[in-house]
Amino acid sequence: MVQDTGKTLRADTYRPVNVPEPVDVEEASSFSLPLAVRAPRRQAVVNIEDRWRIDDEWWRQEPISRLYFEVTLDSGQRMVLYKDLVNGGWFRQAY
Repeated sequence: MVQDTGKTLRADTYRPVNVPEPVDVEEASSFSLPLAVRAPRRQAVVNIEDRWRIDDEWWRQEPISRLYFEVTLDSGQRMVLYKDLVNGGWFRQAY
């Protein structure tokens, strides 16, 4: 059991978890399908296992619109990627 240290909680004691990381993705030009990922070396996408889209917070100044892909790379590694449809960037999301 963790003992209470008695310290006051501060805003800087909290850190976000599972923060998306920007990643370099080669994509099929007209369909936004990932063909390869550079993380850190180039690996080809051999299969797209799943695909889904999230559109949320449309009423805010910066809405969320993302196209997610669960992919298998040529190394056998599975990875979840998404394309931010608002700004066009690609990100890796750990689950």
